[in-house]
Amino acid sequence: MLVSVVVTSYNYQKYIKDTINSVLNQTFKDWEMIVIDDASTDASVEIIHELTKNDSRIKLIPVSYTHLRA
Repeated sequence: MLVSVVVTSYNYQKYIKDTINSVLNQTFKDWEMIVIDDASTDASVEIIHELTKNDSRIKLIPVSYTHLRA
């Protein structure tokens, strides 16, 4: 049974690595982690992107306000 963990992030660089690592360190291994970044202006996206390189179960969905405008 696949478990989906959904996390939102906005300028969360101080905590995002610990957040992702807390899921990586679980004994249950059948999961995916979807991190939705809400147009962060700090290094959050870079940190998340780096962690996605190490584990394909982590997926980054960046949200840009320019995509949401009519």
